[in-house]
Amino acid sequence: MKIKEKTYFMDLETYSEVPIQHGSHAYAAHPEARILLWAYALNDGPVKVWDTDKEPEMPTDLKIAIQDICSYGARHVWVNGVMFDTVFLHYRGFDLPLIKCDDVRVIAYQHGLPGGLDELCSIFKLPVDIAKDKDGARLIQKFCVPKYKDGVRNWRMKEEDAPEDWGRFIEYCRRDVSSMREIYKKFPGFNQTEEEKCFQMLDARINRRGMHVDMDLVQAAIKLANDSKDEIDKAVQEKTNGRVKTAGQRQAIIDYIKEEFDVDIDSLRSADIERYLEDPEFPEGAKEILRERLRGAKTSKAKYQVVENCQVNSRLKGCLQFRGAARTGRVSGAKFQPQNLPRPTKGYKEIEAAIEGMKSETLAAVYDHPSELLSECLRGVITAPKGKRLCVADYSNVEGRVLAFLAGEEWKLQAFRDFDAGHGHDLYKLTYGRTFGVDPDKVTKPQRQIGKVEELALGYGGGAGAFAQFANNFGINFDSMSKLVKETADPEVYEQSFELWDWAVEKEITAKLPRDVWVACNTVKQSWRNANQQIVDFWGACENAVRSAIASPGKRFEVRKGIYAYRHKNWLLLRLPSGRYLVYPAPRAEDGGDITYMGIDQKKRKFCRLKTWGGKLVENLTQAAACDLLFSAGDRLENAGYEIVLSVHDEYICEIPDDETRNYRQMEELMSTLPTWAEGLPLVAAGFESYRYRKE
Repeated sequence: MKIKEKTYFMDLETYSEVPIQHGSHAYAAHPEARILLWAYALNDGPVKVWDTDKEPEMPTDLKIAIQDICSYGARHVWVNGVMFDTVFLHYRGFDLPLIKCDDVRVIAYQHGLPGGLDELCSIFKLPVDIAKDKDGARLIQKFCVPKYKDGVRNWRMKEEDAPEDWGRFIEYCRRDVSSMREIYKKFPGFNQTEEEKCFQMLDARINRRGMHVDMDLVQAAIKLANDSKDEIDKAVQEKTNGRVKTAGQRQAIIDYIKEEFDVDIDSLRSADIERYLEDPEFPEGAKEILRERLRGAKTSKAKYQVVENCQVNSRLKGCLQFRGAARTGRVSGAKFQPQNLPRPTKGYKEIEAAIEGMKSETLAAVYDHPSELLSECLRGVITAPKGKRLCVADYSNVEGRVLAFLAGEEWKLQAFRDFDAGHGHDLYKLTYGRTFGVDPDKVTKPQRQIGKVEELALGYGGGAGAFAQFANNFGINFDSMSKLVKETADPEVYEQSFELWDWAVEKEITAKLPRDVWVACNTVKQSWRNANQQIVDFWGACENAVRSAIASPGKRFEVRKGIYAYRHKNWLLLRLPSGRYLVYPAPRAEDGGDITYMGIDQKKRKFCRLKTWGGKLVENLTQAAACDLLFSAGDRLENAGYEIVLSVHDEYICEIPDDETRNYRQMEELMSTLPTWAEGLPLVAAGFESYRYRKE
């Protein structure tokens, strides 16, 4: 990216008695929080550093820079400006206009890159004299983190305590600006549009507004969790003769069960424990231990503790990272991680009663194990402040609708339209019926469940193994399913799957399933593909376009109207119908070989070479287009006075006045309005109103 107009590059080093892990807002709001160093440079000019200890008065040229920025006469660029630096400055009385702010972390995410400055220095191979100082972590720990003195953790180390390291600290701050500036220049600038900036400002408003939280519930939940942990750990000790001390000792539990009951288990995930508990052959003594382990998992206070640590005046802020999901540009979670809230198993009325019981410490009168309600009540932490109520709406099966729209699967689009109009079949019944040639009116409940799993597991190229995994997660009985599929499937398709068994064994793709189960799963997969030919063709069209684009830089290869692949130097671009690009760095594709690119491995949290293919590319496109719909709706909601406090996947949670001026029906209508690029997409949102957040 070229440096346009007058641009200031800046970086802060700061101090607070609140740990930075508690979030930017709690960190910056502390009365003793302060700026230590402020590095700044104009365009390609020299980097200067304001040392606030040595020079209490702000330098004149920095004052001029602030005035320049606040008058909208100049841009300001930060490493993590929107989520940290400008937040910290706000609490110090400096409100820099975000519309003129470029955030290097966000730009990196827009280019499919990691957001850390040290990682970016390595990726762009910056010279050692410019690259981020590797000694920075030690220096930050030394000068930015409070130390203990006379038993109190509130002492700040200064220059006079370590003059040589303080000099290194100043140089470290200076070098951060130098490296940030060079990286900023190296970005090609994809997605640097007015609309993208508008969406970033929407995200910043949501983060800075934050959500109101019920602190009475938070404190009651933490107390209950602490009390219950002691009780559960004591029970585990008794059931293991003292050899396992706590329910959290995973390996100790596995080893004890092996030694005492001669049973091998390799996982203590909740879903696997539930499976062991249902197994009549599993030893009862081992089940008792696992029940306590499961209780312990449901007793976690971690998210409640995050709320207590991170809230500022009963509002939890900064929980969303704009474009944090680098492959699709979706919002990712931070701190409270609202995208990972457990799904409740009880109705909201029972949960409301449980919340009141938790606060009054009377749950034990109703429940044998009251701590198991902690995960059920977690969503209820989010509440409406006095004088307002929550208005919540989310898109109905948005991925399924967007996938059908992008692929041109017209029968499915029409099925959505008919269902939305009130005279069509349920999609999952229709899917099973179309897959197996059964009248949708005659599809049974078990068959509908198979139809649901088909839609969830097979839309992005998933095979028999993927279907089996989803079916297991949904509690489908494989023996019953196998018989059902054999009875209802096209005999020719079933026979083809049967004949593929030996090949699947040789290729080691049976997912360790018995033959009849694998054959049934593969039959479902192939039957679904036969019924969704446009989607299957879409996978191939995407892969072919990407392969062609990688081989022929500078040429566009169209997939569908508004969607094309294009290679710009060492970047692969996939254009979305909205005009936004998905970006894949350093793409490669050998003839007949894998398509690879450099990206962030979600499991290893490492920037490395990753594989992709037609179905995966379609998944990225679909989720990205759904994200574009959500941001587009967010702008409409804000303009209509619906103050968004959080987004969770395809859902918005808003605060509205507690009167008749706004309601969930209007919110549904605003969210269902289509942007021009999505004309013809059947889009529906479903909402409700409440004083406490819940899952409908």
